[in-house]
Amino acid sequence: MSNCYHCNAIIEELVEFDSKSFCCQGCQTVYELLNQHNLGDYYTIDSEVGPLRPKVDTKHYEYLDISEFRDKVIGFEEGTLAKVKFFLPQIHCSSCLWLLERLTKINTGVIQSLVNFGDKTIEISFDNSKLKLSELANLLATIGYAPDISFDEKKKQSSKKYANSLTRKIGVAGFCFGNIMLLSFPEYLGLETSEGNYQLVFSGLNFLLSLPVLFYCSSDYLVSAFRSVKQRHINIDVPISLGIIAFYLQSIYEIFSFQGTGYLDSFAGLIFFLLIGKWFQQTTYGAINFERDYKSYFPIAVSKIVDELEYTIALKDVNEKDELMIRNNELIPADSILTKGNGNIDYSFVSGESSLISKREGDRLFAGGRQMGQAIRVKVTKNIEDSYLTQLWNNPVFDKEKINHSFTERITKYFTWAIIMISLGAAISWYFIDSSKSIFTLVSVLIIACPCAIALSVPFTYGNGIRVLSKQSFYLRSTSVIENISTISDIIFDKTGTLTLSNKAQLAWHGQQLTTLLKSSIAAVANQSNHPLSRQIVGFLDSHQPFKTVHNYKEFLGKGICSDCDNITIRLGSAAYLEVPSQTNGTAVYVVVDDKYLGYFKFNNVLRPGISQLFERLGKNYKLHVLSGDDDGELENLKFIFPAGGELRFNQQPDQKLNYICDLQKKGAKVMMLGDGLNDAGALKQAEVGVSIVDDVYSFSPASDAIVPGEKIIELDRVIQYCQFNKRVVKLSYAFSIFYNLIGLSFALSGTLTPLVAAILMPISSISVVVLVTVMTSIHGKKVF
Repeated sequence: MSNCYHCNAIIEELVEFDSKSFCCQGCQTVYELLNQHNLGDYYTIDSEVGPLRPKVDTKHYEYLDISEFRDKVIGFEEGTLAKVKFFLPQIHCSSCLWLLERLTKINTGVIQSLVNFGDKTIEISFDNSKLKLSELANLLATIGYAPDISFDEKKKQSSKKYANSLTRKIGVAGFCFGNIMLLSFPEYLGLETSEGNYQLVFSGLNFLLSLPVLFYCSSDYLVSAFRSVKQRHINIDVPISLGIIAFYLQSIYEIFSFQGTGYLDSFAGLIFFLLIGKWFQQTTYGAINFERDYKSYFPIAVSKIVDELEYTIALKDVNEKDELMIRNNELIPADSILTKGNGNIDYSFVSGESSLISKREGDRLFAGGRQMGQAIRVKVTKNIEDSYLTQLWNNPVFDKEKINHSFTERITKYFTWAIIMISLGAAISWYFIDSSKSIFTLVSVLIIACPCAIALSVPFTYGNGIRVLSKQSFYLRSTSVIENISTISDIIFDKTGTLTLSNKAQLAWHGQQLTTLLKSSIAAVANQSNHPLSRQIVGFLDSHQPFKTVHNYKEFLGKGICSDCDNITIRLGSAAYLEVPSQTNGTAVYVVVDDKYLGYFKFNNVLRPGISQLFERLGKNYKLHVLSGDDDGELENLKFIFPAGGELRFNQQPDQKLNYICDLQKKGAKVMMLGDGLNDAGALKQAEVGVSIVDDVYSFSPASDAIVPGEKIIELDRVIQYCQFNKRVVKLSYAFSIFYNLIGLSFALSGTLTPLVAAILMPISSISVVVLVTVMTSIHGKKVF
């Protein structure tokens, strides 16, 4: 019997090709396909290459080209670009990952493929003019990864859970461990010389029970270590695997050389407790990921239209068939149909392409698109998935700087090598002192000193930190944001909507008297924008009447807006943009109708409560800056509360804010920028930490690192302090892990620590670190907030 070169299955009907043996024509076809596209390295990535034997019915997926089913599977489609996510239960090794992320070389219609190994899913971007959805599914099936397409989400979730065999391995290991101990009881109690035959029988049974423990239960460690060594890299599974193999071989040697009964009970217990430790890590990771992915926590709202009147509702309350108003620069929160207005949709947050797509009434719109132009109305066709916006926010394209794990990686790498050398040295030394303790010492050192706890420090500390901050309405993109916040040196504030209250400014009209008709027209134009000043004008002029239709809407960031309404052209904005004389100091929006200047809206801004105290606290440790697009009419008011040495700049355009941050960074500053996410989008993205301030409108920006409700800004100093504490906790957990390992190592080297006890203590060290960092960050969070 021989195995198939492609899928490793036992060959029943031999198919020979290229001096290689295959189990079927399908495997031969895949082999030819891979070699035609120079993907022969697939067979060198892993020793267990090859998914299940491919048996493909080319007509099986034709139903995916029917619009009824296609629309349920396609996640995004615009022009020739389409995106789809498939569940592939066959994914099981690094070869799978390697091959699936190189689909672009197999078919030119595939633009990009990204695999989520843990979820066994693949997200594929493809050119629908070159490749049909059914053909894409067939392509995957042809190379052995037939998509599991189910329109029942519960079924898909159960499939994923079934694929995880860790629980079953724990069950098998526990069963074998218990029975091996039971069969070892006579030896524990002592056997008479005349009962030696029973000892052989019990030892044989123990040997049989140990086989599934070795080949099934411990396979994760052994395979991981083998792959690591094969790739010339030492991971933390290598010393564990060395200990497992050494312990097992010593036991087998003693049994079959009739020198003793071996230590198979301790061996089975070792694997059992190691798996429990792995289960603990996986469970706690899963808890953190669940909270990050599926908790609806964005402090944002949408504008819902009911009986031609507009209401603001929470995002989580949006349901299918609701009609929403989407203003300029706002994101479409759910798949929808355009019902009113002309759409100019920017899908750059989804596709990476920043070109505008024109849409007409009746066209389909996808979640994540951003309207650029006049306000539109959409009818929701799919309920909002809380996880979708989180996934959009967590898109790697928006990551600025990953946490520097180099310290963790270096310490793990050198620590692992050091432990291997120490264990070998200890085993050799004990061989000459007391040979019976040699293997015990080797295994105990390898197991007890595993640096698993060190590797857990960062994800669990910062993961719990994100959870604590989210309860205080500070929502961070990822754990790297905590690291970046802890290192900032300069803090920059926008003024309007950030330092000032968006809904409580004292607003007055100065100019010729406005007719009721003109008021409603100006309100209709201002209503197209989600800028804080525009929203205040709408509230000031609102007559509780349905808004009029506008045409040819344009918005110029930092300058103003322009649109046609009731056969007149209305322009709102700064004096410089409208080319009219400035009439006042401070914040003002000027109005020109059909090239005739009518007057201006004067805003007497109200600072958020507690801002002066916040400046005082922050000014002790950070350099503060204010970059405002308004004129310097409020310079004296801000000077009165602003710390000495701070920088106040007015009349700043978006590009000037961006350049200002770049200049600070060139001088070595680490910048945090707080703004409204609209005019300040470029600055937020450039800063080490970009914080989007939101109040009662939908202004979610995936380019920001944090989302904070306006009223929470006064707690900014506490957030920074808490992030700095998290960084200290990481260092403390490193010290704790090293100290714990040194104590355990000293007992192991002395020969007083058995491998079984070491296996129990190893997961305890991981549990201790998780409990330590969780308790410390949670308690400190309650203390700070």
